[in-house]
Amino acid sequence: MCIKDCVMDFTLIASNAVDILVAVGLKVIGAIIFWMVGRWLIGFAIKLLTNSMKRTNIEPTLLVYLKSTVGVLLNVVLVVALLGFFGIETTSFAALLAAAGVAIGAAWSGLLAHFAAGAFLVILKPFVVGDFVTAGGVTGTVEEVGLFVTKINTLDNVLTIVGNNTIFSDTIQNFSTNA
Repeated sequence: MCIKDCVMDFTLIASNAVDILVAVGLKVIGAIIFWMVGRWLIGFAIKLLTNSMKRTNIEPTLLVYLKSTVGVLLNVVLVVALLGFFGIETTSFAALLAAAGVAIGAAWSGLLAHFAAGAFLVILKPFVVGDFVTAGGVTGTVEEVGLFVTKINTLDNVLTIVGNNTIFSDTIQNFSTNA
C-alpha cells in the first residue's frame, strides 16, 4: 500500500516538476528573444540617431558621447523591461535608479559642469584645434578640444590640460580668428 502511494506521489511530483520546468524554460526562451530584439532595436535607434546627427554636421566628439549616453539609457530601459517580464516589481528598481542618478549627479557636479561646458565649446566653437588662444588663463596652441578638458600647448612647449568649465567661465581670446 505504501509503495503504491509513494509511486503515485512521485508521479505527481514529477508531473508538477515537468510543468514548472516547461513554464520556466518558455519564460527564459521568451526573455532571450526579448533581449535579442531589444538589443537589435537599440542598435537600430543608435544608427538612426547617428545618421540624423551626421546630416546636421554635428561635432564627431559630441556624437560619440550622445551615442553612448543613448545606448546606456536604452539598455537600462531594456533591463527594467526584462525584470518586469519575469514578474519582478520594477517601480522600486526605477526609484533606486533615480536615487542613484541623483547621488552620482551630486558627486560628479564638477565633472558634469566640465561636460556641459565642453558640449558648448564643441557646439559654439569659440576656437578650434590649431588656433592660438588665451583660455582659462593659459596661452598657447589648441591641441585638442574634448568634452571634459581642452589640451593647449603653451609657448614653452608644455602641454597644459585645462578643464572646460574653467575655459567657458573665463574670457577666451582667439588670436587666430582675425587677420
